[in-house]
Amino acid sequence: MSKSAYYDIRDDLEKHPECWAYLIVGGRNTGKTYGALKYYLDENLPNIFVKRTNEDVDTICAGNQIGKKGAEYEADFSPYKALNRDLHTSIKAFKIKNGIGGFYKTNDEGGAYGAPIAYLISLFSVSRIKGFDLSEADAIIFDEFIPQPWERINRKEGEQLMDLYKTVSRDRVLRGKGELKLICLANAVNVYNPTCEVLEVTDTISQMAASGRETFIDEEKGIFIRMLKTSEEMMKAEEQTGIYRAMKNTSWGRMAFGNEFGYNDFSRIKKVALKGYRPMYSYTHKERTVYIYMNDEGFYVTSSAAQNLQNYDLNTETGQKAFYYDHVIDLQNAAIDGQVWFEKYTFYDLIMNYKKRFII
Repeated sequence: MSKSAYYDIRDDLEKHPECWAYLIVGGRNTGKTYGALKYYLDENLPNIFVKRTNEDVDTICAGNQIGKKGAEYEADFSPYKALNRDLHTSIKAFKIKNGIGGFYKTNDEGGAYGAPIAYLISLFSVSRIKGFDLSEADAIIFDEFIPQPWERINRKEGEQLMDLYKTVSRDRVLRGKGELKLICLANAVNVYNPTCEVLEVTDTISQMAASGRETFIDEEKGIFIRMLKTSEEMMKAEEQTGIYRAMKNTSWGRMAFGNEFGYNDFSRIKKVALKGYRPMYSYTHKERTVYIYMNDEGFYVTSSAAQNLQNYDLNTETGQKAFYYDHVIDLQNAAIDGQVWFEKYTFYDLIMNYKKRFII
C-alpha cells in the first residue's frame, strides 16, 4: 500500500492552525491514530493520549510497570507498535496507576527511561483526579471518541473531555504558548455521541455525510471537521476480501467500508415548507428553541420560529418530565407511523431517544 493511501494529519494541522479542535471521522484503517502520534513524535511535542476506560489503559500497557525491566507478557497493544516498526524506535506503554500511564523510550532490557513521550489517560480516571498539571502537553488526542453501539458510556462524557481540556490548557495563551489542540479520531459509527453534542456539531457532521462534503471549518468556533474517505487504492484491496463481500450491504459494512453512519436512521430527516402547517408548541434544549408544527398529515419539528406557544424548558427536570408526558410519547408513535418529519438529526434523536438523554 502506498503512503498516499493513508491519512496524514500534518496537512490539516498546518493548513488550519487557527483551529483548536479537529474532528477526523471515518476512513477505517487509514492511519488516523498512527498519523496523529507520528506528527507529535516528529515534532518532539508531548501529548495526552485519551481512551475511554481504565480497562483500555490496562490493555495498552499490557502488563508493563514502572521499575520493571520489561513486559510481564510477550504482548504489545500500544498504538506506538506500528511506529516502532516503521521508525525503528522502542516506545512502550507503562501503567502508572489505575487509568493513568505513559509512553516511554525503553532501553535494551525493556526498561523505561526519561520523561514520557506522551501521557496515557482514561476519561474515567479524570473525574477522580484533582489538581494535576500536564500543561507541558501540546495536544489531547482522544482515540475512538465515537463509542461502539455496545459500549456503556457516561452521558456526561463530553463535559468530562472539556473539563480535561480546560485543566490541561490552564494559562497557555497567557504564557505566550499556542492554544492546546484537541484531536478527536473515530470511525463513522454513530453521529450522535457525547463529544459531537458538547461541541454542538452533530447536525453539521450528519449534513456533511449526507452531502458527501469532506471538510468543514467553523471559523467562529475554531473547529475543523474532516469526513475521511478511504482511498481508491485501499478500497480496491478491501473489495478482494471475503468480509467485504459478505458484509458490504449491512449496517456494519456501511460504517466500516463506506464511511456511512450505518447505525443512524436518517429516513425522517427532511426540510419541509411550512405552508399548511400550524404551530403547536415548542421546547428549549441548551440554548436552542425548537418548534413543533402540525397539519392534517402529521407533524414537523423545526427551528423555524413561531410566537406565543407553550414552551417546555428541557434544561430543567420539571420541563423534561412535562414534555415527555404531554407530547414525546405521541411524537414517537407518530414517527413510527411515518407521520413526523424532522429538520435536523438532533431533533429526531432527542425525541426518539428521549430516555437516553433525560431521567424520567
